[in-house]
Parts: sequence; structure tokens; C-alpha cells
Amino acid sequence: METRALRVRLYPTGSQKELLEKHFGANRFIWNYFLQKRTEYYAESKARGKAQGMNYFRTTKLLTLLKEEKEWLYEISSQSLQQTLRKLDNAFTAFFRKNSSYPVFRSKKGKQYFVTPQGAKCNEYRLFIPKFMEGIRFRDKHQIPEEINQVIVTKEVDRYYASIMYESDDHHAKGKEQIGIDMGLKQFATLSNGIQIENPRLINKFESRIKRQQKKMSRKRRGSNNRKKNIIRLQKLYQHLTDARADFMHKVSTAIAKLSDTIVMEDLNIQGMMQNHHLAKGIGDVSWYRFKRMLEYKAEWRGIEFIEIGMFDASSRVCSRCGWYKRDLKLSDRVFHCNACGLIIDRDLNAAINIRNMGLIKVGRGTPELTPVEIATSAELFNRGGLRDAGQ
Repeated sequence: METRALRVRLYPTGSQKELLEKHFGANRFIWNYFLQKRTEYYAESKARGKAQGMNYFRTTKLLTLLKEEKEWLYEISSQSLQQTLRKLDNAFTAFFRKNSSYPVFRSKKGKQYFVTPQGAKCNEYRLFIPKFMEGIRFRDKHQIPEEINQVIVTKEVDRYYASIMYESDDHHAKGKEQIGIDMGLKQFATLSNGIQIENPRLINKFESRIKRQQKKMSRKRRGSNNRKKNIIRLQKLYQHLTDARADFMHKVSTAIAKLSDTIVMEDLNIQGMMQNHHLAKGIGDVSWYRFKRMLEYKAEWRGIEFIEIGMFDASSRVCSRCGWYKRDLKLSDRVFHCNACGLIIDRDLNAAINIRNMGLIKVGRGTPELTPVEIATSAELFNRGGLRDAGQ
């Protein structure tokens, strides 16, 4: 059995939306109230000469007293309020261990969420959590067991989502291919079996609409209702962009995971590459790190070996057939010409094959047998598009 997480979109009714908003507001209030209390308590104890903090159990007792004063807190799931206190306690622990900065107050403009650690169930189309016993409708293709470990409900712009944690012992059939993946900007990904996945360049499809809304917003008076409406429209555009990007990466990563027995990728210095202002927007759009994380957990689900080679391994400059090193390879060179064995091959495909071979050597599994697409030596084959179509 292993813990899995599934994020689904919720479709609450009008009354459920109102109660969800009350949960967001109450948990935000509890966080801010006890952050202030703990800060004051520490300052007072330090002034008395013996600095000490207020722990989680003390705050839960104070929460019981606070409910008697503010009866509207009884409308909120007590589990979610206690979980907020637990997260606040963890934030203080991380601060005193110097692992994070001092906790800050939550705002309506920030991330809105609450946690239900137990008591949640679901059937085919409804999620049942404390205070929502009629169930909140959701839609998803996955089969979720009735028993759930934890649910995190979030709000993004005008949408509601639930991240459902549950135990699963499902085992998926593995593929048979050992695949190396070369990430790029012109091609989103090139696989060592010859398949090339086009970069959808999603930012270009939304950029003009985003700029238009930003221009309109700049003309609105700060604090006005029209500006607030414009902000929501802009947030929705960004949400559509995020959804389109996630949908594309999920489809690609799932297809690769189904095909593979072993996946090899290279560790990219994304932060360093983002310093190049000519490439920064394109690199941000392809979201390489998020894609790698998707492949990692999907490989783990399916029992697929995931290997990562170093960022300084010369995957692009080495001939995938004979190992000759090409020192004068430029970024503009899209075809790799080997002066030693005469191999002419797409640059990204050559890199993907090298990534696969380096990864297998790294774990002591040697170099797999070469496939026909990898030993192409004719420029004519490349010009016909044979390498590009080999995996289709």
C-alpha cells in the first residue's frame, strides 16, 4: 500500500460555496489570531527573563475558550481549525530551527485553503467531509476508495479544488522501452526512440490577451470595483494558461510512463539558464522541473526505474554511435555531424540517446542494443524527415 494524492475540481452549490468561504475565513482568522497570541506570549515571557513559546496543546485549549466567545466558529469543522493550529506550530518549529523565516499573517489575497485530516469519504461523484454531509459534487475518471486519509480544499480565483490523499495498492503494467529524454525549447522533448514532441508554446497563445487585460487594469483607479473585476479577469486568464500547461504535461508524462521500463533524464541548471534574458520566457513556459516531477512520481507508481544524469555530462557534444567528442558544436547547429564515423543525426535525438546510455551505464546496466533509427548515417534520411517520423 502506498499513499497517493489526486486533485479534483469541486462543483459546490450556492449554500456550499458560502460554507466553504466561511471555512477559508475562519481558518485564516485562527491562524492570524494565534500567531498574534504566540508572538505576544513569547515577548512577555522574554521580558520576564525566561523566554518560552506557546505550544500546540496550549493553543487548542485556548481555541475551546475562543469558541465560547465567538460562536460562529461552531459552524466550522473543528478538525480543520485544529489542523491550522498544527500547521502554525510546525511553522514556529521550523523558524526556531532556522529552517524558515518567521510565520506571517494570512491575507484574503493569499492562498485560501483548509485541511480535513479525517472523517472524509467519497463515492463515484460526491466528496463527503465534516460539515458537508450532503456531499460536494466533483468529476474525475479515477477510482477513489471510500476511505480517505486527508483532504485539502483550496480556492483558485473562482474555482474550488480538493486534493485527496488515500492508500492504494494498484499496480500498472510496465512498458518495455529504455527511454532517454532530451528537453528543449524548439521541441519540448526528444525521446531516444526517435519520437519528438512539439513545444505547444502556450504563453504565445495567451500573451496578447494577458497584455490587453494588464493595460486595461493600469487605467483603472486603485481600489475601485472595476479594477477588482479586471483583476479577476486577468487571474482567470492565468488560470487557463496554467490548466493548459498542466494538461499538456500530464498527457505527455503519462504516455511516456506507459511506454517505458526505464526513464533517463538529465539534471538541468534551470536557474542558471533563466539568467539568459533571451531564453527566460521560453524556459519558464515549458516548465521542465514540473514535468520532471510528474515523470518521477508516475514512474514510482508504475515501478519504473527513473535515472538522472549530471547537468555537466556532455550529452550533446558526443557521438551516440562511436563516442567522438565535438568541441565546436554551437547552439544553432541542429544536426550533429560526426567526423569520426560519419553519423549524421538530429542534434536532440543524438543527445537523447546519449542521455539514455549514460544513465544505464551509471546504474551498471551497460549500453542497450542500438535501434535502426539511432544508426542512421545518411543526411538524405534526415532531410526526408525520417528521423522525425520514426517514432510515430
